[in-house]
Amino acid sequence: MSAPEPTQPVASSSSTSSAAPPPPPRQQQAHGPLPPPPSRSTNLTERSLPTTSEEIRQLILQTNSLQYVHEFLVPALQDVADGKAGPQYVKGVKLKDKVKMEHGGSLLTCGESEEVYDLPDESIVRMTAGLSYIVSARLEVFNSSASLYNDQLLEFAIKLCSLGDAQQFNLIPKRVAQLSWGILRLSRHLKKVPLAVPAIAALVQKSFASGHFSPIYAAYLEACLIARQFQAGLLVLDQVFLHVRSAGATYLDVLTYYHHAGLISAALKDYNKAKQYFVIAVSLPTTTTSAIQLASAKRAILCELLGTGKRISFPRYTASTVTRAIEKHAGAYNDLAREYEASRWDEVRGIAGKAEFANDCNKGLIDQVLKSITKRRILQLKEIYSRLTINDLVIKIGQSSKETVETITTILGEMITSGQINATVTPGSTPANSIVTFIDESNTTNNPTSSGTNINDSDSKLAKVNYLASQLEFELVEMSRNLGISKEYLKKQANLLETGSGKGKSGGLGDGGGRTDDFDTLMAAEELAGVGSGMGMGVRGVGGNYGDMGF
Repeated sequence: MSAPEPTQPVASSSSTSSAAPPPPPRQQQAHGPLPPPPSRSTNLTERSLPTTSEEIRQLILQTNSLQYVHEFLVPALQDVADGKAGPQYVKGVKLKDKVKMEHGGSLLTCGESEEVYDLPDESIVRMTAGLSYIVSARLEVFNSSASLYNDQLLEFAIKLCSLGDAQQFNLIPKRVAQLSWGILRLSRHLKKVPLAVPAIAALVQKSFASGHFSPIYAAYLEACLIARQFQAGLLVLDQVFLHVRSAGATYLDVLTYYHHAGLISAALKDYNKAKQYFVIAVSLPTTTTSAIQLASAKRAILCELLGTGKRISFPRYTASTVTRAIEKHAGAYNDLAREYEASRWDEVRGIAGKAEFANDCNKGLIDQVLKSITKRRILQLKEIYSRLTINDLVIKIGQSSKETVETITTILGEMITSGQINATVTPGSTPANSIVTFIDESNTTNNPTSSGTNINDSDSKLAKVNYLASQLEFELVEMSRNLGISKEYLKKQANLLETGSGKGKSGGLGDGGGRTDDFDTLMAAEELAGVGSGMGMGVRGVGGNYGDMGF
């Protein structure tokens, strides 16, 4: 694909040599080398869609303004991707949507030519949206051909992420998400996932919109996990998403994001935050249990033990199907948590040796749970004693722990440094005679000189919470306004008043089985009315066989 000279106008296929005089100089300057793009009122479906690779290339090469991209290029390419440019019937039989979309994807690859990989940087910036369609299609279609699914494709995809125009990326959020997952799959195939991390990070930063969830986040976290670049994953954590539909995210995208966010936090040893992410995944509304939810539940149980030493209590609004799946398939985890909370350490070590934990890829968390037994014993002794020697600590922790003076000293140092315990160690004549003094945390809190850092941290957290509260208040007001003008919601409210007016009989939505409460009515109306972005698809479960997404 070669870019045309930017100073030469491109004639439309319907123009003639004497149809109209050239526009005045100012008009040429305003619209560049092309005729002005169609207005928003123009029906794009009336224009013939590109049906060959050459027509698609010419369509993309003509890119000269953001308006052209928004009003003409993206709608046309999306129609091609949806299969509208190909045959709709074969021998009188209507083709299935999947077959039509596969034909559209093949058309968008623009053949097997490598010419596109040689485009100069300025052309990549100018044609970002069109190239995103081509590259994402190739990442999907070429994966069955070893000669085409190669390093050259990966390098150009990464270059597109790095140089691409942010405004054009923002116009195609669904296609950018497809591009990010395609890059991740190709990098895994080539065993070059570390190269995908900065590329997808560039997509995150260029297409980032505060409060909007995008499937890119899940792809990015998965790349960070595979490449073991856990710190890099913090880029997309600690966010509150108020808009989930705008980028075309699926149920699995949301589940995968929160599951991976939990893994990133656990890898960084922030077990309380990891548990919060896992719990969000577990408690997402569903009708059938996802394998990701079951995996999240098991890891939430372990992270709760590491964070608080207690059994976890999942939210009351967790779907009953998920709760039953946890009871049925996470028996060893529940047994471990029960014995851990009761401080029956020998039983804990026995349960931890079961193969189920290794089969679930939770051996690392189990090792941390076993290591935490000594820390938990020290915290228990802190509540009883104010001062002990290191040797006394070793004796009271017990011989079964196989701890020595050296290991206890190391563990104490880690706990003091991380803030898990407030204590001082006074050196003795020997390491075993060193004295550990546990400091009453209530006295520390009342001492401004020793808690200045804590006060500053609290102020910072309070400011963040206040800002979040103001944002949520604004969103609630906006949602209330939207519901107030929603025809679907008002119809359902009127229906409730007419059919379920105080007689205790089944009424409201549906044919029977109890009256639907206001919350369910509101949510159903919001889904049908499509308040916000998207078409209003509700969140539903995936795969009753617990086999989705390879978990």
